[in-house]
Amino acid sequence: MNKKCVMIMTILMVLLFIGANILFFDEEEEMDGYDIAARGLDIEFNADIMVYGEEPFFRDTLKWRRINEITEETLNYEESHGYRAVILFDHGGTMCISPEELLLIKEYVEEKGYDMIYIGKQYLRELERLGFTVGCQEDEYSLGYIGSVHMGKKVQQNSVGNCYAEHGIWLDSDEEIRKINKELLQLIIVTNMYDNARRAAGIDF
Repeated sequence: MNKKCVMIMTILMVLLFIGANILFFDEEEEMDGYDIAARGLDIEFNADIMVYGEEPFFRDTLKWRRINEITEETLNYEESHGYRAVILFDHGGTMCISPEELLLIKEYVEEKGYDMIYIGKQYLRELERLGFTVGCQEDEYSLGYIGSVHMGKKVQQNSVGNCYAEHGIWLDSDEEIRKINKELLQLIIVTNMYDNARRAAGIDF
């Protein structure tokens, strides 16, 4: 290969490199908090996010899988995943789930470090009855049962499950804001999971 060809090839390689970097930085600049959290869950934690119930309307940037029943097989514990969450999406009140399925999720949260995020109202009293928490208020539209931050720690669970329960992820008042920002609920879920994954990994904010 003569010097002219080598020079042309070198120039082309440099141009390709510059072009790739421009595209990369443009993509980074266009990403908002939602996409950054979704990308972090995938790249940093190889997250396994399972959705049961209604359509969650997540962006394509979030990798998740639908499960149609809650079983040992569908929850599918794998060591390769650095973060695991089950989202029970019942925003419209149409989801159906049995006490046995809820208790299986409770077991996976407490013993295997999963996170559960329930969005809805119809099962809040049932979750209280099954020992997830107490004291759900009338304006609550969700319940988190978070095991990721306790993974590998000895947690003295009390009789009503308050050690793992997180209230206030989504409230009635947020429904009004959602009329203006239709992705607010999804944004809160995704950033909540990303924050939990980072907390569990000991990453400072």
